[in-house]
Amino acid sequence: MNGEITKYYKYDSSGSGSVTIPIALAKALNWEHQDEIGIIIDVKNDKKGLFLFKK
Repeated sequence: MNGEITKYYKYDSSGSGSVTIPIALAKALNWEHQDEIGIIIDVKNDKKGLFLFKK
């Protein structure tokens, strides 16, 4: 599942946005509904990205 494509959605009405994680990927990571997911922002190979991990 490495390199899966997803989309970012910005919601003007709430002032926030979201990224959708495919269910197959969440299952592969043993993520369950309402798990707390940590986020690290980092740069690798001149590309800024996110590292998501289950707390």
